[in-house]
Amino acid sequence: MSVTETYKQENSIFPKVEKNQILERISKADNITITGHRNPDCDCICSGLALSLLIKNIFNKDCTVVNTDKIQRDLKNILFVDRVIFEVNENNLPKKDVLIILDSGDIERIGWIADITDKYNEVIFIDHHKVRNIKGVTMFYDDIKAGATCEIIVDIFQDYLEKFDSTIATLLYSGICTDTGSFIFSNTTERTLLYGSKLMSIGIIQENLGNIVRKRYTKNDVAALMEIYRRMVIDYDNKIGYICLEDTICGTSIKELGVSASDTLIQMEDVLIGFIIHEGDDNFRVSIRSRCSKDIREVAESFGGGGHPKASGFSVLKKDYTKEKLIEEINNKLVNLLCS
Repeated sequence: MSVTETYKQENSIFPKVEKNQILERISKADNITITGHRNPDCDCICSGLALSLLIKNIFNKDCTVVNTDKIQRDLKNILFVDRVIFEVNENNLPKKDVLIILDSGDIERIGWIADITDKYNEVIFIDHHKVRNIKGVTMFYDDIKAGATCEIIVDIFQDYLEKFDSTIATLLYSGICTDTGSFIFSNTTERTLLYGSKLMSIGIIQENLGNIVRKRYTKNDVAALMEIYRRMVIDYDNKIGYICLEDTICGTSIKELGVSASDTLIQMEDVLIGFIIHEGDDNFRVSIRSRCSKDIREVAESFGGGGHPKASGFSVLKKDYTKEKLIEEINNKLVNLLCS
């Protein structure tokens, strides 16, 4: 695809570049910072760390991986995760030359760094989501057929497989594995499996992979899981369920728990589509999950959000919605979606 090809989005026009152009720009960078979305998942962090290691191996350039949010407990077993600067601020943010944004869908999802993109000489945006807002981005590359951003990293660097080692392979495989539900979600393609096979042939550290993919529950996790089940509200006729949560469950921060409310809800036999409402100080953050053929991204987009056909989300301000009004509106839109 030519660099002259443009994509229209929310009254803006931006060019989609080719993979070799990204590699060329990286090779000329003086300083590289890599970041991803707030509330990061395994694919977000693993793609950033793997990219930083590849850039070091290929171009002999140091990169810094940062995130504006706190580290969650289920990320602490990721290889080299201690190299990520979480809750980054202006004091520990590296010098500003090239900024690479991964796995974010919307530039606002990276937090306060979105407000200073004009301070960078280049802002490269790489994603597998249907992208909404990339204001300030100078180079854009997406592949919505990819099962994970880690899969895109493999694709971009596939001519440099000799530069991959077991750490890089494990990071990329972990991101692909978690984002595809261990290769069973509908975003798994022939290429996903092919790249997984190539990474496996390089050498996966199986013990580390197991610690990332398998759930290990503490007493706090079990207490939270019981509370999640207690709070579930299920519409058995329409097979829609929801849970309302605060930032803590049974006195423990959600970020310190190893259980996922959205995963737990969607595993219920009588729930085809589930949504979680996280109540903050001034907003509601909503995540929607599906195990049916309907594209729930349409509902998320109607609230200004986005994501994937089976995993999407959005946030709204409390000044615009009460919790009851929000639940009713989401539920009505999901019912209409299921009936369409």
